[in-house]
Amino acid sequence: MKSHSWGFEILVGGLLIVGVAGILGVPWLREWRHGRERRIIYEEVVRKLRVPHCNEEGFWVGDITELYRLGQISREVAEADTAPLNRLVTTPVPFHGYYVRAMVSGPSMNASGDTPESFQGRKRVQGNFALCIYPGEPGPRKYAWIMNRLSELRREDGMPPPGFAFPTLKERQSFWAIVD
Repeated sequence: MKSHSWGFEILVGGLLIVGVAGILGVPWLREWRHGRERRIIYEEVVRKLRVPHCNEEGFWVGDITELYRLGQISREVAEADTAPLNRLVTTPVPFHGYYVRAMVSGPSMNASGDTPESFQGRKRVQGNFALCIYPGEPGPRKYAWIMNRLSELRREDGMPPPGFAFPTLKERQSFWAIVD
């Protein structure tokens, strides 16, 4: 009688175990990667842009790139500026998939009004600023942030505000959440 060889069965069983582990491990690996990217963006960009450079003339609102020249952010974050006054690179380079930009307007500092304060043509503004951090490819679980004097806003789908103007009260209520 011929003896039975278990080599083939062990190989198939091992491949099945590896396949199942791979199928179960891929979602966890993706979640870990997304979490890591969010932590990097938050630590390297959001926290450092929470309050831009300020002096007796006011907050810097001209662009993000100047904040690199002022020593507040890294060159890599400055290269992600989509509207720099003086370019560091010919085309913006996303920082871990995210762009940054100084907004063209900020929140109304008038308690009775909702009309955003325009920053057009200004480099510094007394008591106000607004900066946007948004993904190069918006989508689910890719946040967009607006940092401003009054709050930090976050949008779940990653879409920046139209024209990079500060969102109206209705837009904030519909699309943006206040971050604690």
